[in-house]
Amino acid sequence: MGFALLRVALLFGAAAVTAALVSLAAGVGFSLALTPQLSALYFIPVNVLCLWLLRRTLHERGGGLRRLADYDRARLGRDVLRGLLWLVVLFVPFIIAINLTMLVLFGPAGMLAAYETVFAPDPAVSVAFAPWFAWTSAILVALVFPLTNAPTEELVYRGHAQAGLLRAGRPAAVAVLLPAAAFGLQHVLLAPSAAGMLVYAVGFFSWGAVAGLIYLRSGRLMPLILAHLITNALTSLAPLAFLL
Repeated sequence: MGFALLRVALLFGAAAVTAALVSLAAGVGFSLALTPQLSALYFIPVNVLCLWLLRRTLHERGGGLRRLADYDRARLGRDVLRGLLWLVVLFVPFIIAINLTMLVLFGPAGMLAAYETVFAPDPAVSVAFAPWFAWTSAILVALVFPLTNAPTEELVYRGHAQAGLLRAGRPAAVAVLLPAAAFGLQHVLLAPSAAGMLVYAVGFFSWGAVAGLIYLRSGRLMPLILAHLITNALTSLAPLAFLL
């Protein structure tokens, strides 16, 4: 579990550094609210660092990333199909959790109107980037982010943290829910508002908990990595599609 918490700490540190750089470049006050639109960008070096550290840790114990991911070329086709199935299964509680949280926060009358502000950056702290930077970062995110983020998060939170807690004799519920909580916590960095941080935390906690249950029952991580990869690929194309 310590490795999962290290990842969360690294991401918050990267967010703080990013906010400081944007603050200096744009001449505005320091605020983490400056970073959500750049989150996928600064996630990449943290992902690479986490994969390297995890690989080194596993090699010291006689294992490896492929073994932890349960990669099997002969089963890749079936893993893709299963990943598509898990993608649908994961999205159902995710969407339900997000909508229930919005309902609790804003009530039936204000819930729909709140969607326009909760998930949109505050214009007061929004920074316009130069076209060259916007294009370069969008292309980099579209090409690199899914390939680094999906395997890193599943290997760290499910493959390493959850399996490690089970090996340490922790109850299955604890082994599933603690990594899911860390998974939800890291995603508050994607939210452009305080309310959005809570919504994201609950939504991604539910995603992590269901992913943990799937891994607990199936014992295989590769289909979950592929489901996560597809999700990240679709979301990382959004900035590029917006620019186009």
